[in-house]
Amino acid sequence: MNDFTTYLIKNRFVEKTRQRMLYCTNHYLQWLAEKNITIQEAAYKDLLNYIGHLQESKSKQVTNEHLRAVSHYNRFMQIPDIAYQVRVRGIEKQQNVMFSEEELSRIYDSYEPKAKKGFWRYSDKILLGFTIYQALDERDIERIELEHLQLEKGEIYIPSGQRRKQSRTLKLEAHQILQLHHYIENHRDKTTEKLISPQAAKFDNLHDQITNLNRQIRQLGTETGYNIVKLNQLRQSRITLWIKQYGLRKTQYLAGFKRVENVERYRQQDSEDLKQYVLQFHPLQ
Repeated sequence: MNDFTTYLIKNRFVEKTRQRMLYCTNHYLQWLAEKNITIQEAAYKDLLNYIGHLQESKSKQVTNEHLRAVSHYNRFMQIPDIAYQVRVRGIEKQQNVMFSEEELSRIYDSYEPKAKKGFWRYSDKILLGFTIYQALDERDIERIELEHLQLEKGEIYIPSGQRRKQSRTLKLEAHQILQLHHYIENHRDKTTEKLISPQAAKFDNLHDQITNLNRQIRQLGTETGYNIVKLNQLRQSRITLWIKQYGLRKTQYLAGFKRVENVERYRQQDSEDLKQYVLQFHPLQ
């Protein structure tokens, strides 16, 4: 288990979580040994039997802790992760629709700012672009200062957050470069160093603007037929597209997450991936 411990340390699990992961993994390996099944031979039907065994004496929460440990151990062993996203649930939450690259672009192009406040009206579409193309959240946007923007390179630097986010440098779309240049030259308030000024100088003001933008985007969805539940859905769509295009590790950097586990929850398998998964692991095969 020493190598698995090293894997957990590398993935930044704290000591208490590592100990729990090791306990759950040993429990699973012992159960497999009792059934004369090696970790490499374990199939989806075996995992279902293991879940049944856990539920005889453990709560849903504890059962899911064991399943998370199994998933990480499978990845550490570089074998098919039969426990990927397998969890014991109560009522299944409805998943938001994820948009394609073309749909995100159409949503962006269709949006026209409706805010009556001057500062909002001139920066609302910039905020929408940051959400759609760079997957920034409001805390990311709050941290950006004018010096972090490099229009000549077509790049923007996102400073790290205090706890959850790492710094990164992201590419801008060509139309964003022109839009930002126009905003800085004609509409940005110069009394603060924040890029989105003066709103970002006080988080509550920026939050109010983004809340209003959220309402506008939901209304746009109603008008255009897109199932937009919230603004963050567009950010989630971008992260999902990055995963498909670049994989987990690069997406971790682009999205600024400190741990790859924070990226995994955005991963979606397309229908072909799911079909192959079922063919490989379904108990009836």
